[in-house]
Amino acid sequence: MNVFALFIVVILYVMIKLKLKVKSYGKFLLGIIMLVSAVAIIVEPLTWMFDGKLFPFSYSLEYGSNVMLFLVGPLLGGLLMSYVDYHTFHNPKRLSKRLFYQQWSIFTIVILIINWYHPIYFSVDPVTNSYSSGDFKDVHYVVLASIYMYMLVSLYRHRHLVTRQAQQIFIWFFMLPILGMVVQLFNSRLYFSWTSVVLGILVAYIFLESQATEEDHLTKLYNRQSYEMFVGHLIESNQPFTLVLFDLNHFKKVNDTYGHHAGDQTLIAFGQALKQVFDKKALVSRLGGDEFVVVTEEVLTTDDYSKKIKQVLRQYDEIYIQQLSFSSGVSIRNGSESTEQIYQYADRKLYSEKRAFHQNLAD
Repeated sequence: MNVFALFIVVILYVMIKLKLKVKSYGKFLLGIIMLVSAVAIIVEPLTWMFDGKLFPFSYSLEYGSNVMLFLVGPLLGGLLMSYVDYHTFHNPKRLSKRLFYQQWSIFTIVILIINWYHPIYFSVDPVTNSYSSGDFKDVHYVVLASIYMYMLVSLYRHRHLVTRQAQQIFIWFFMLPILGMVVQLFNSRLYFSWTSVVLGILVAYIFLESQATEEDHLTKLYNRQSYEMFVGHLIESNQPFTLVLFDLNHFKKVNDTYGHHAGDQTLIAFGQALKQVFDKKALVSRLGGDEFVVVTEEVLTTDDYSKKIKQVLRQYDEIYIQQLSFSSGVSIRNGSESTEQIYQYADRKLYSEKRAFHQNLAD
């Protein structure tokens, strides 16, 4: 079970780090949760593999692995609470002020230091290297359960800020580790509390962070939700970036003259041209209709991209794609502008260019 769970965690972590372009603070937190879960999954079987074994440094390995296992519980619980908090308020600074809910981790560290001198949670016989539970081990499970109960209270108080789907994921799938720990109270050899965390991570990834909801169905570009998430991440990280807004000129005429299939092909071709012209790290999205946006962490100082896009479009066989015209507006964020302010500035420049285009046609 542990090997299988570890395999899942590794695959998900690699996908988040290497395959997904749309970064978000939620994915960052989920990645940290995966790393801590991987540590727990590895350490858990080591505690009983070293138990009672006698070889050089066996006592240190047995005692140290149990210390890590006790510490990883509240650490992971605090991170899960941080993940829930972020999906509720979408405010990383709020998490920093709350120490990412690691107060119980600090408490556990203090207990584990005392445990070295006076066994509270556990003890390891230095002669036989055998593990024994302490008289107050149940306090540890109360600590972990309290984190989950706090999460339930927080979700109820702020339920209007969280979707019903997210609430169900947080309540049911993050409850599995708590149930596992309750079982371990009765039989310490039944280890599946940490592997059940992986199930919660998998469900959260699929339903809250998956790329399946990030794609525009027609152009296979990223959609508006992805654009807003990516820009939100850059703003939260205080990173400068350039936003380029595009709108196709006389797109309705393409539909009316050549048919809606030709219109669809035009949208697809223009989206591919954007992907070809801009840096691979840039996020290319279709916001809807014939409106596109490119977000790049590069600071663009020229409009050379317009010429390059037209060169790409001229390579198509279809005349309506070859002669496609578009307007654009650029906005550079290097201060404290909000998502809406950046978009509005680019939108004003786009429609200024669009008015000039129509005026030239009229003249």
